[in-house]
Amino acid sequence: MALPANITNLVAAIENTARSVDGVGGGKQYLKLTKQGFWAFGADETEVEDGSRWAINPNSLAMGYACWDDGTNLGEEMALITDEPILKSNLPNLGAPWKEQIGFQLACISGDDKGVQCVYTATSVGGRNAFKTLLNEIAIKARSGSEEIVPVVELGVDSYKHKQYGRIFTPLLSVVEWASLDGAVADKAEAQIEQDEDAEEAPTTRRRRRA
Repeated sequence: MALPANITNLVAAIENTARSVDGVGGGKQYLKLTKQGFWAFGADETEVEDGSRWAINPNSLAMGYACWDDGTNLGEEMALITDEPILKSNLPNLGAPWKEQIGFQLACISGDDKGVQCVYTATSVGGRNAFKTLLNEIAIKARSGSEEIVPVVELGVDSYKHKQYGRIFTPLLSVVEWASLDGAVADKAEAQIEQDEDAEEAPTTRRRRRA
């Protein structure tokens, strides 16, 4: 992970992007919030361990558009928030509407899935709102002058009742700590794990793929 050299540009890009957000992989696995309300990654939909911590790469924050038709991804165009934005008017006609999409890369730094790297993308209002909140938090942290601007989050879930579609689950990206990019992420995670183990020893069980 590497941040842009000019933090001021990053903050400006975050703030500008956050104002526009209203309600890519490189071999990495995809992370998603399933319709059943649990986080999972990979083709086998391995359930994310409760309480695991994930470090988000600030230099991977991206926005753009994705074109879906009946569950099939016909195409997507994404750009880092520090680059020129994707213009919807320049996108080709693929026979289905283009929807706004956000995305970023993240890595698990604790628990059974430590070391797993994923890409998260979302076109839903809930996903875009969670992204907007994350942008604002990173901007505040960066403006403070702190070098620890890597958000370490726990993946949570909220929900609401839709009149037509029933229970709708929405993502929560709860920042539990901040770290720098010099290896402090892993060090802090290890320290937290040891502290938790000393406080209360409990057997751990590997999550299985849900039916």
